[in-house]
Amino acid sequence: MKWFTRFFEKRNISNKDPYLAEKLFGVRENAAGQYVSPETATGVAAVHACVQLIAETLASLPLAPYRRMDDGSKVADKSHSLYRVLHYQANQVQTAYEFREQFIASCLLTGNGYARKIINSSGGIVALDPLHPGQVNPVRLVNGRIRYEVSTDNGTHKYTQDEILHLRYRSVNGFTGLSPITIARNSIGTALAQQQHEGNFYKNGAALSGALKHPAQLSAEQIELIQKSIKEKYAGSANAFKMMVLEEGMEFQPISISHQDAQFVESRKLTLEDIARIYRIPPPAIGILHDATYSNITEQSRSLVKHTLRPWMVRIEQAMNNALLSEDGIQSHFIEHNAEGLLRGSIGERYEAYRIAREWGWLNVNEIRAQENMGGIGSDGETYRQPMNTEPLGATEAA
Repeated sequence: MKWFTRFFEKRNISNKDPYLAEKLFGVRENAAGQYVSPETATGVAAVHACVQLIAETLASLPLAPYRRMDDGSKVADKSHSLYRVLHYQANQVQTAYEFREQFIASCLLTGNGYARKIINSSGGIVALDPLHPGQVNPVRLVNGRIRYEVSTDNGTHKYTQDEILHLRYRSVNGFTGLSPITIARNSIGTALAQQQHEGNFYKNGAALSGALKHPAQLSAEQIELIQKSIKEKYAGSANAFKMMVLEEGMEFQPISISHQDAQFVESRKLTLEDIARIYRIPPPAIGILHDATYSNITEQSRSLVKHTLRPWMVRIEQAMNNALLSEDGIQSHFIEHNAEGLLRGSIGERYEAYRIAREWGWLNVNEIRAQENMGGIGSDGETYRQPMNTEPLGATEAA
């Protein structure tokens, strides 16, 4: 079957046979006549920007296994085998950042992200190898568990649910995720159609579109000669926008609406904003700034963290806790992002928050300095303060 795989890798069959394309690759035609797949969708700048924003931001956040302490606190467990995999090196080729970026982007485009767990003789996970979603077929077994059939050049390999890390987008059947690209194929297909139309407009070179009207009857040979002359002289050339000289009473009559009349630019803006809505990205975050102000950009940045990045962090953390920690391990450890960097305000906002925390006694000087990546000041920095005008509830009655 290798020849079959190589044949379709080298040929874009979606434009030739949409039914076969959809069967093999999940490609679907939208209302604008475009065939939408993860590969074609990333050709739209807004889709690429949304996917990269989420994938790069989350991949850049510290991610580590934490140990639950007896006093209710937590500490990053650097001795855990997963610490190196999630924090430094995911596998022999990819750094932790590169793996997580690919893993998250795969889910954002196809609805599923897969990785095979590499386990050492002690039972510790020492690497995560990514799997292409197009090569993985999840199968629901009678007992309710999932079997993963992975197709490679060496044949099909079957893995149990315990051997695969699976990140899902919203699901219908509960074990495979829906592709955001497929869900929103009409909006993305419209963007592809607009992009193609704009490219053809500049490719043809001529700004005018219409018909030449001649007062006399022209022969077929004369019509063909005029068409050939215009095409050779003006289409796609540096002279495309120069005035044409029409002889013998010939007149040019435009017969198609201009880009301005069709409000093409406004339509493009709306389409790009629709794509931003698909991924719940504030338009200014991907460079759509026509309605942006300083105040609404600040608020939308907070919305990005709260309504977009936080749900993805929870999705990733729960998938990893479920797949990478054993039943015993999950009692003592949990995997979590450190999102503090995303939530940091300006220096004035941070210092005001530190002042309140210091005065009301839940942070000391050393803890505040650690938040700002500064060293402690010794034992004097370990003292907690308490306001003089407060006392424990019920203290007055007891006295």
